Amino acid sequence: MPKQMGEATGDLERLQRDIAASEFDVVVAASPENVLYTSDVFVSTQVDIRDRLALIAWDGVRDPVFVLCRVEEGFARQEGWIDDIRAYKEFVTSPVDLLADALIEMGAERGYIGLELDYLAASYFDQLRQRLPNARFGRAEPLFDRVRMFKTPRERDILSEAFRGTEKALKESFEGTRIGDTERDMCFRLADGILRSGAESVAFSHINAGPNTGFPHMDPSGYQVRDGDMLKADAGGRYRRYYSNVGRTAKMGALNEEDRSWWTRLREIHHEIIDMVRPGNTGRELFEAATALHAERDVPFPYAHNGHSLGLLVHEHPLISPHEEIAYEAGMMTTVETRVRWVGKCGYHMEDLIEVTDGAPIVRSNYFDNEEILVVEHQ
Repeated sequence: MPKQMGEATGDLERLQRDIAASEFDVVVAASPENVLYTSDVFVSTQVDIRDRLALIAWDGVRDPVFVLCRVEEGFARQEGWIDDIRAYKEFVTSPVDLLADALIEMGAERGYIGLELDYLAASYFDQLRQRLPNARFGRAEPLFDRVRMFKTPRERDILSEAFRGTEKALKESFEGTRIGDTERDMCFRLADGILRSGAESVAFSHINAGPNTGFPHMDPSGYQVRDGDMLKADAGGRYRRYYSNVGRTAKMGALNEEDRSWWTRLREIHHEIIDMVRPGNTGRELFEAATALHAERDVPFPYAHNGHSLGLLVHEHPLISPHEEIAYEAGMMTTVETRVRWVGKCGYHMEDLIEVTDGAPIVRSNYFDNEEILVVEHQ
C-alpha cells in the first residue's frame, strides 16, 4: 500500500500550510535535505552525482510534482508518498525542462516561484529562466528552514536515539583505548560502534589524543596514545538520515588539578547555557550569556557559536551565535557546545542535545555522563 503524506517523518502538513500561505505561487525543493524532507525519499545519487537533479514543485494546494532521474523512480515510488513522479532519462532529457513543464501546468509561468537559490547551480537557474522568462524568482530557503526548525515526535525520537547511540560508541571507544593505540585505532572502534548502534553511516569522527586535541576537527592520525594524554572527540552518525553530533572528553590516566579546574568551569558554563534553552530566548542572547560566563570564569572564548540546531543537516537554525534573532519555541532541538582548546597542547569538549519544551529544557544525550572527565585506567 502506498505511503500517505501523514506517514512521512517530517511535518508535511506544516510545510503544505506554509507554502500555501507564502508569497510564492509555487515552491521548488532542490537540495538533498529538502527533497528528502518533502518526499520522505533520500535520493543518494543526487548527493554523489551533482548533475543528477531531484526537484519537487509544490503550490501547497495541488499534489506536488517530483522530478528525478529514471534510475531512481522505482525507489521513489516504493519509499515516498508523492504520486506524480516525472522521470528523466539521463543525458537525454533535461530535468529543468520537466520542472518548467510542471510549473507551467501549475499556472506559474508568470508567477513568483520560490527556489533554493543557494543550492541550484547557476547554469540550471539560467535554463529555467529561459523557459519561464516572465516568471519571478525568490529564495525558498527561509521557508524550508523555518518548517524544519520544529521537530515532529518521530524526528525527536530519531535524534535522541542517534545521540545516545553515538555516545555509547564514544564511551566504548575511549574505554577500549590502550597506551600505544593510534588515533586511527580509536576511530575504528568509534565507527564500528556508531554503525552497530543503528546508524546507516558515519558522518564524521574527529577523535584525537594528546596535542592533537587542541584542534577542532583533525582527522584521526597515526599519533600513539601516551600516559597522561587527553582524549577528545567531536563525532556523529547518520541515523535514518538525521545527524548526531556529540562532543566528549576522556583522559588516559589520572586527572590532575588543572584538568579538574578547567572541567569544573566548563561544566558550570554548560549547565547555565542549557538552562537558558527556553521559549522566548534567542540564540544571540544565549551567545551573549556564554561570552560573559566564559569571561567571568577566565575561560578563552574565541568561537563563532557555541551550539546549533540540527536534523537533516549538522547545522540548522537557530544557532547559538551573535546574529541569531530566532527565538526558541517548544518542539525545537539544539546542541549546546562548550569547549576550550590550545593548539598543539590539549583541548576539552562537551556537546549535548537539548529539547525545548514549554517548561525546563530536557537533555536528551544522557548515556555518556559529562559531569566528570572519563578516566581511562591503564591495563
